Amino acid sequence: MSLLDKLTKNTTIASSSILATSKFFTEQDMIPTDVPMINVALSGRLNGGLTPGLTVFAGPSKHFKTSFALLMAACYQRKYPESVVLFYDSEFGSPQSYFQTFGIDTSRVIHTPITDIEQLKHDIMTQLQSIDPKERVIIVVDSLGNLASKKEVEDAIEGKSVADMSRAKAVKSLFRMVTPHLRIKDIPMLWSITPTKKSVCIRKILCQAVLA
Repeated sequence: MSLLDKLTKNTTIASSSILATSKFFTEQDMIPTDVPMINVALSGRLNGGLTPGLTVFAGPSKHFKTSFALLMAACYQRKYPESVVLFYDSEFGSPQSYFQTFGIDTSRVIHTPITDIEQLKHDIMTQLQSIDPKERVIIVVDSLGNLASKKEVEDAIEGKSVADMSRAKAVKSLFRMVTPHLRIKDIPMLWSITPTKKSVCIRKILCQAVLA
C-alpha cells in the first residue's frame, strides 16, 4: 500500500479525497440567473451564476438587496423544484406578494422571524446539522445589518446605556460556523446588510454592475 493510499484510508473525515478529484473543486453547483451581469458579478462568467457558500449584499437601504436575494432564490427553485427556502426575517418588509412577483413558490418557503443574532445563530446551525448533502436548500437572511445582539436587547430591558461590544464577535462567530457547512453541503446562503462607512462591502461590484 502506498503512502497516499494509507493516509487516505486512515483519515477520520468521510469527505476527505484526493485534491485532483475533490468534488469541492471539480463538481461545483452553479445556479444561473436571468441577468447576465449578475452572473458575471457572482462567478465571472456570463453563463455562470450563484454557487454554494456565503454571498453578502451590502448597500444603503432601498438599494434592491432583498430583490437580488429573492431573484436568486427563485432561480434556485426553478433549477430544483423540490428545494426549500429558509427565509430568516428581521425586518418584515417582504410580504408574500413580493415573493410571488419573483416567481417563488411560497408553499416551499419557511419564514422564520428573528430578534437577535444569537437566536439566528442557534437556529441556522440546528438546521445545517440536520440537512443531508443531497437535500436542496437555500438560505436567505434579511437582514443582518439591523439585527441586535442578545446582550444589546438585555441591556435595553435593564435600562443600561453601555456600548455593546459583543455584537461584532457574535457576527464573526456566525460566519465562522456556517461557512464550512455551506460548502460541504452545497448550500447557497444570501445575506443582506446595510453597512456603516467603515464596513467592507462584500460583492459590492454586484450592485455597481447591475445598477450602472
